[in-house]
Amino acid sequence: MGRSRPSEYDVWFDWEPSDRTEACPRRTQRSGGRPRRRSGLFRWAVVLGLCALLVLGAGRLWDGTSPAAVPGGDRVQTPFQPGAELLDQLQALAREEPAAEAFLACPEDYPEELLELAVRNPEALDFVVRYPREKDTQPAASVGAVERGTFPQLMQWDPRWGCAPYGDGLMALNGCGPTALSMVVCGLTGDGSVTPWTVARYADEAGYYVEGAGSKWELMSTGCQHFGLSARELPLDRSVMVRALEDGQPIVCSVGPGDFTTSGHFILLTGVEDGKFRVNDPNRRSNSEKLWDYDTLAPQIRNLWAYTLAG
Repeated sequence: MGRSRPSEYDVWFDWEPSDRTEACPRRTQRSGGRPRRRSGLFRWAVVLGLCALLVLGAGRLWDGTSPAAVPGGDRVQTPFQPGAELLDQLQALAREEPAAEAFLACPEDYPEELLELAVRNPEALDFVVRYPREKDTQPAASVGAVERGTFPQLMQWDPRWGCAPYGDGLMALNGCGPTALSMVVCGLTGDGSVTPWTVARYADEAGYYVEGAGSKWELMSTGCQHFGLSARELPLDRSVMVRALEDGQPIVCSVGPGDFTTSGHFILLTGVEDGKFRVNDPNRRSNSEKLWDYDTLAPQIRNLWAYTLAG
């Protein structure tokens, strides 16, 4: 590979004439006819100037402010700066929630997707603020105490596992499927050790995650068998759904754009109250604090699975 174009720190200086001398002969005589002599002082000044330039260039590389190439062909990384729209959103959020000022002070400490999560879901703000401190911690080994027959409200962005990787991102961003299934397992078995991260790790290893898309439906229909559950697919029918829930069978729903998501999401139906459905949404507690009527849920539901213990 040939030498690349010199950077701003490359200095070229020919002490003696090159093979172009014949075409452009050096003038060796002053007007008075005496031989021209170079000053030793001039040579030393040039050498010192060259050294100063090199030291300055190296210093700029070391402190990360220069865009010049560094050894190995890599370029110095420019600290992440949010785009104009995201920056406006973060500034607006910081005016309402002082904790969000951390995003403006050190945006390079946060993945862009987490900053977007904080903007669109203020419930996750505390998790995102804590991300730089929590990102290297080991996921929790338990969801805590659980009672068989009761389905815990778990959040995919819970600090206990939200920083853990899942698929091509983080549990906080991609983990709605494993979190929904974890709630089912914990509630039916009474085993709190099957955390969202436990399910996500299995899903990754078993190929139940599609890059750029999320968890496969097969995680809900067949992957659940790994945790001792049996699933049956339900029709979108209110009476069938109510009967399953009254029989103690929780229902995982894949939902499309609407009240819960702008793309795709998994939620858990845990029971029926006053003719409406109780929901455990792994992304928003506020959605889990109200009852949902069938006519609101039905247009958003893409598929449903009801669960029992296997065997």
